[in-house]
Amino acid sequence: LSAEMEASAPVLTTASEMILRRARHPLLVLEGVPVVPNDLQLGGGQRALVITGPNTGGKTVALKTVGLCVVMALCGLHVPCAHDSVVPLVPGIFTDIGDEQSLQAHLSTFSGHLANIRAILDDLLPGGLVLLDELVVGTDPVQGSALAQALAEALVDRGALAVVTTHYESL
Repeated sequence: LSAEMEASAPVLTTASEMILRRARHPLLVLEGVPVVPNDLQLGGGQRALVITGPNTGGKTVALKTVGLCVVMALCGLHVPCAHDSVVPLVPGIFTDIGDEQSLQAHLSTFSGHLANIRAILDDLLPGGLVLLDELVVGTDPVQGSALAQALAEALVDRGALAVVTTHYESL
């Protein structure tokens, strides 16, 4: 698997620092899709990475690349990144990816995401990795942007490493 992905062993650290050099989404690599590698870094003074842009899938692919590379490294696997990549030994990985709408639970898209984010905030430990795709989607853009900023700041204040995708330009 490592050879097929041209993967390498990352440096594991107890510091809250993540450096993924030339990271590629493992499933895309295995499918033989040409992948543009990305450098993604968190830690120190930069506890959150906000990715914005048009609807072309790149934001979510980058977010999922981070999550998959960290999970793979924590499972003892090599990761599809350059050899000098660093992965933190995080106490947990928390995600809000996809649409949490539920007619049975009487949740709109917006309230479904908020319920999931509340659960993340309740369980989050310092140093945890939080991956939020389209943070606070499904509401008024002005109000959503303000709420998204407050949530991103709350994650940083609690010591998390966070990767967030958004269409809110002000975020």
